[in-house]
Amino acid sequence: MNIRGYQWSVLKKLLKQRFSELSDEDLVFERGKERELYMRLGRKTGRSQEDVARIIKGMQQAYLQQSTLL
Repeated sequence: MNIRGYQWSVLKKLLKQRFSELSDEDLVFERGKERELYMRLGRKTGRSQEDVARIIKGMQQAYLQQSTLL
């Protein structure tokens, strides 16, 4: 999945709303290290990497759809 920096600021807010146990440190994103992000979020939320990736992708798609409607 390709996460853009400007999207990440919105996505991480949405993730913190959905998963209150996530901290700012958990949500640090570095381009090219998506797998590490999914592993870290998976450990913290008790979900698999695939689930985390699917959740983020769904949020990203919703964000992009909303952006095109504005």
